[in-house]
Amino acid sequence: MADTTTPTTDHPLHHPRFPFGPAVKEQSRGRIALAGPSGAGKTFTALALANGLGHSTAVIETVHGHASAYADLFGFDLCPPLAYCSPETLITALAACAAQGYDSVIIDSFSLFWSGPGGVLEQVGLAAKRGSGGPRNSGWDEVRPRERRMLEALFAYPGHVLVTLRTATEYLVEPDEQGRQHARRVGGKPVGRDGIEYEFTFVASLDTDHTLVVDKALSPDLSGAAVARPDTEFGARIGAWLSGGQPPVALEPVSSLIERARRREATFDELGALMRTVRARFLEEVQIADNDGVSPIDLGVYIARRGTELQAAQAQMADHSA
Repeated sequence: MADTTTPTTDHPLHHPRFPFGPAVKEQSRGRIALAGPSGAGKTFTALALANGLGHSTAVIETVHGHASAYADLFGFDLCPPLAYCSPETLITALAACAAQGYDSVIIDSFSLFWSGPGGVLEQVGLAAKRGSGGPRNSGWDEVRPRERRMLEALFAYPGHVLVTLRTATEYLVEPDEQGRQHARRVGGKPVGRDGIEYEFTFVASLDTDHTLVVDKALSPDLSGAAVARPDTEFGARIGAWLSGGQPPVALEPVSSLIERARRREATFDELGALMRTVRARFLEEVQIADNDGVSPIDLGVYIARRGTELQAAQAQMADHSA
């Protein structure tokens, strides 16, 4: 009788939790941060890069937006500047952009979602006044998950995302050709959460001479590059780096998700699976027409309502059959 305890191979087996295999480079979407002081040309540069990356661009402006000044130079869509920059506001705006299928989204300025009206710091202050964060954390326990969800929505966007970051203005004193000392305005630390630049795959600094220096890029050809007045060609260069590799798994179009939500034959389990997909892609607040064809309703609310109606109908059928 064969000894069934004898191993059939002397090689270790792959652990099911850690199925290592050859690495494969995949195409990726741009996650680009442009930092610089006032007057460095962050908005112009973001528009130039976005137009080199894709065919359609949306701009989410905060407070005193001025992207429209460049409408004669670049093609892009714009909504009124946001006067309230809460994490939830940005999540909703990104959902609207995803529903419209924009190739690129510019958030100008992303710093205002940290320090502007309704931003993270203001939300922390309000939470501290309510006492919800406790005396030790002063509101951060409540607001930090909201901030993290905002970042997750940003990085889940199915296209390129470019953000501008304000930097604290600093001055560098240096001599001119005649030896006279002059103060030159330069950018300091980005206005945002400590280490926010580490969240992005491409980070560049701009100075008041409109020179871009790549501080971080996974491409050896782009890392450390210095470009005077970067234009759409530089955006296309970044796009070529991003598009190298194996195509990613295609995402189901938002229109298809809406069709699934409206399907009369959808079961409760199917609607539950659909809701998980919509939540994972931060699309709950995509606006669709309600059953009357006119009234707006959030996609997440619509799916939840349909699920509740199905549950009620099933319970009623169970009562009748009892």
